[in-house]
Amino acid sequence: MKKIDFEVLQKEIIDFLNGMDHMVLSTCSDNRVTARIVSVINVGLKILFQTDKDFLKYRQIKENPNVALCSGNVQIEGRAKIAGHPLEHHFFKENYPKRHAGSFRKYSHMRDEVVIEVEPSLITLWKYDNENKPLREYLMPDERKAYRDYYEKVQ
Repeated sequence: MKKIDFEVLQKEIIDFLNGMDHMVLSTCSDNRVTARIVSVINVGLKILFQTDKDFLKYRQIKENPNVALCSGNVQIEGRAKIAGHPLEHHFFKENYPKRHAGSFRKYSHMRDEVVIEVEPSLITLWKYDNENKPLREYLMPDERKAYRDYYEKVQ
C-alpha cells in the first residue's frame, strides 16, 4: 500500500457526500444483518439521517453501533450515535429540509423520531487509474491517514 495525501482524498469524499441524497445502511444485532436505503445529509465526513424508535435499524444500532453505509463505489464503516430528536438537533433541523423537504415535513415532528449520526472509521473507494488498472483508496479519519492499494490478482 502506498501512502497518499489525506486532505486530497478527504475533500474528494466530502464532495461526493455533499451530492449524495441516499445511501444503503447496513446494521447488525443478534447475528442478523439487515440493509435499507436512508435519506442522508452530512457535515464533513459525518453522515446523518432520521429514523423512528420502533424501526429495526434503531434497535440494531442501540445493540450494536457498528454500521456500514455505501453508495456507488464508496463504502463507509463507522460508529452510529443516537443524537436526539430532529427538531432539537440544530444542524439537522437547518439542513435536512434543504435536501429532503418531504421527509422532514412528514416525519421529523413525530414523537419517536430520532437523528442518527455516523462517524466514519474507514472509507474505501474503488477506482481505476489512468491506465484502467483497478485500485482501492482508503481513508482512515481517526488516524488522518490515506492509502492506495492496487487490486492485482494472478490469473
